[in-house]
Amino acid sequence: MKLSKDQIQELYAFTRKHYVEHYDLQTELVDHLANGIEAQWEEQPERTFKDACLREFRKFGIGGFEKVIRKRQNAMSRKYWKIILRFYAEYFRLPKILLTLGLTVVLAPVFTLIPLAYRYESIIGLYFALVLGLFYIQFKNRANNELEMVKYGKKWVLKDQIYTYGNVVMIVNLVPITLNFRYFRNNIPMDHMPVLLAFAFLTVAICILSYVTFYIIPQKAEELLAETYPEYNMAP
Repeated sequence: MKLSKDQIQELYAFTRKHYVEHYDLQTELVDHLANGIEAQWEEQPERTFKDACLREFRKFGIGGFEKVIRKRQNAMSRKYWKIILRFYAEYFRLPKILLTLGLTVVLAPVFTLIPLAYRYESIIGLYFALVLGLFYIQFKNRANNELEMVKYGKKWVLKDQIYTYGNVVMIVNLVPITLNFRYFRNNIPMDHMPVLLAFAFLTVAICILSYVTFYIIPQKAEELLAETYPEYNMAP
């Protein structure tokens, strides 16, 4: 015995009721529940749909779908970082590495224009300012993503990662926090050009990561989502 379309929709409603927000994860769970229910009916065709559904749900244990949700989110997080690295790596290969190195060479002398007594603090302040800007963009786009979900009625795990930028902002924030430790303040000679080149390269690397994460990948979101989810463009 096969499930009807109405029963399939009931399973979608069942997953939403149990705190599964993302459509791709709902679809995965609905497929699992449907197969389990149909297997039960082969042995006991008199069993009701509701009873079979609850029996299948109990197999997930006390936490319900929580473990599946966490596993899926972790998998999509890994995929998202692979996407970031794919685009980010282009700036460290020919021909784009020439742009990366060129910006580094240009920026290092700019740092020498800052008085030595304030140079280290100024660069750290620059990093903190960048992080604050990224936090603002993240907050703004997170709200827009929620509004879009309400409008279209669908959420996708990878789409959330793309438009809320994963943990990139927090990782970038570690740079100024780490450099702000007294040990680094007291032991980094800011009047040496190799040190300024290292800071310039770090600055360029952070800016490129931010550019890739906040601009390039969101621009390619539809293409990336269609690659990941065959049902993405078919979802109502």
